[in-house]
Amino acid sequence: MKKIPFLLGLFCSLFLAPFSTRAQSAALFADRVQNTYEQAKDLRIEFAQKTYVALLEKEVSKKGQALFKKANKMAIRYEGPQGRNYLSNAKTLWIFETGDSQAQSYPLNDETMPAEALSFLGGLGQLKRDFAVEEVDPKKWADLKREKQGLTWLELTPLQKRSSLQWLVMGFDPESAQAREVFLYTDSGNVSHYIFEKVEFNPGLSDDLFEYKKK
Repeated sequence: MKKIPFLLGLFCSLFLAPFSTRAQSAALFADRVQNTYEQAKDLRIEFAQKTYVALLEKEVSKKGQALFKKANKMAIRYEGPQGRNYLSNAKTLWIFETGDSQAQSYPLNDETMPAEALSFLGGLGQLKRDFAVEEVDPKKWADLKREKQGLTWLELTPLQKRSSLQWLVMGFDPESAQAREVFLYTDSGNVSHYIFEKVEFNPGLSDDLFEYKKK
């Protein structure tokens, strides 16, 4: 089956056993992150995204909203008259643009999961299972144009291949352990930078929000 192209966002999972002081520090904070997201039944995020597209050698800016509900339900919508939409009821993934009369549909699995969905919190409650977690490699800081101050940063590398995701660098509020800023790297060389402008835990989202309704 054709692999779904990179373009979008959720929260995920992580960690290998610590072998150094730096790894131990990251692992302890990862425990707090995982506990925070384990307690979330659903989640609403308003975000701003900047993506450097390697093939075009240009940066593209977008805004949107992401909704998540356990388990694996998501609705990610980009603003604009032709904004891209990713919608899933945990079984089927629908991809369409705003205004389209029909959508592409795929069985939801690790191959079809949009890379961005892995960055948005949808799975951070399973952090230790899916990712190796460590403090950010100092060599990478120069390439990270961080916008928020005072965050605690973790570098996440998938333990198994999922979608086009290579690795993530995520910034968390040190008090709440909630994600506030994310850098996402994919196989294509694209780099997406997300700012979570508004995050709402447990807003009580209806299941109807995750079902595709043909227009």
